[in-house]
Amino acid sequence: MSDVDATPDAAAEPPMLLPWHARELRSILGARASLPHAVLFVGAAGIGKRNLAMNVAQALLCETPRTDGTACGACASCRYFAAGQHPDFRLLERATTDAEGEVKVREQIPVDDVRELRDLVELTTHRGGNKVALIDPAEAMNHAAANALLKTLEEPPPNTYLLLVSHQPGRLPATIVSRCSRVVVPPPSRDAAVAWLAAHGVDAPAGVLAQAQGAPLAALALADRDTQVERGQWLGALARPRALSPS
Repeated sequence: MSDVDATPDAAAEPPMLLPWHARELRSILGARASLPHAVLFVGAAGIGKRNLAMNVAQALLCETPRTDGTACGACASCRYFAAGQHPDFRLLERATTDAEGEVKVREQIPVDDVRELRDLVELTTHRGGNKVALIDPAEAMNHAAANALLKTLEEPPPNTYLLLVSHQPGRLPATIVSRCSRVVVPPPSRDAAVAWLAAHGVDAPAGVLAQAQGAPLAALALADRDTQVERGQWLGALARPRALSPS
């Protein structure tokens, strides 16, 4: 039995929907009948743009969406998606796994990745629904990759959606941006971000949030104990400049 035929027995964890983006998700999916084939999610780094885009992707692939358009989380497509095995979904990112199973982060998204994406969108869907690709961060595509994507944007196949995520949209070619519908993803309020960090066990969440310039996902990464200890040591050293060695 192939991976496409074998549905995961139990649902894996779905993409986390951050509470401050629930309204944006409902707004996007409420108009899914007229949703453009290409959507560019822009906003500050570390606020959850990718999480929002992943929820949109799952909803577009869901076979029994809820009345508000969000994914049911229980159908075969949702279970494939949550397990990272959906045959009609592709994620293009800088992280890649080599032959030894080691994850490496590349400086750019190469053209070969986009060419493989074009192979996906030109094929018939495995499950008879939509095909979705997500590129994050979109500005990491090199020049050749962006040009290859442009060909797909100019002549999109039916039932195909391209979701681009970027916190530096100015680095994208104007030809790419002009062919996408732009969604500005707002940051959370300070109170919402602090409450979310506290719920995730972060000590002194307001201080860590300030370190991350109001970006809660970045703050969550900074809240690591070793990171905070090292930061404290550096700040302590900088507070005593005469003790620093110039060599």
